[in-house]
Amino acid sequence: MLFGSVFGGYLLGSIPVAWILTKLVAGRDLRALGSGNVGVLNTALSVHRWTAALVFCAEIFKGAFAVLVPRYLGANEFVIGLTVIATIVGTRWSVWLKFRGGRGNTAAAAALAVYSPLSLLTMVVIYFGARFLLRSNFLAMRVALLTWPFVFGFITQSWFSVLFGAVFSLLFLSTHHPETDDHLLLKQKFPTLWAFLTAPRRDR
Repeated sequence: MLFGSVFGGYLLGSIPVAWILTKLVAGRDLRALGSGNVGVLNTALSVHRWTAALVFCAEIFKGAFAVLVPRYLGANEFVIGLTVIATIVGTRWSVWLKFRGGRGNTAAAAALAVYSPLSLLTMVVIYFGARFLLRSNFLAMRVALLTWPFVFGFITQSWFSVLFGAVFSLLFLSTHHPETDDHLLLKQKFPTLWAFLTAPRRDR
């Protein structure tokens, strides 16, 4: 079960939904647009918000299924954790895109929401608290990522959660840079989130 779950998780994560939809809608390679991330926010900024909404739903599906399927098959906590990690790795380094991809944030949040909703809620509170104090989305995300293993382990009361949380944090921190932060690009183009959500579609 371990190999099948991990391999299946990687293949699930590796499906480049954002890249496929961008090709269908705009006829372009998403890796050459905006931040280059094959994910939700870059799709919204570089293609269209409705396209990004479809990508968002697909990424939630990936994350949720990475937990639900092995759990349904009777897998233990260790196998479920490895399956989620494999799904995030597949999203970030897709075999179909020459091992490029997105960050896997949405899929990871969905997996955490299914596995431990309280952990996700706590991380959201930490993120917004850090953002209020530091006035920076980038730094707030850094704070959230660095505290993630401890919060996850404390809430679930599991050393496996500490280990997997640390792996997740390292994965996200490895590609968390200002020049590829879609939130910073969003702030540069739009004064507020509402302005972004209500902006008319631009012809390309």
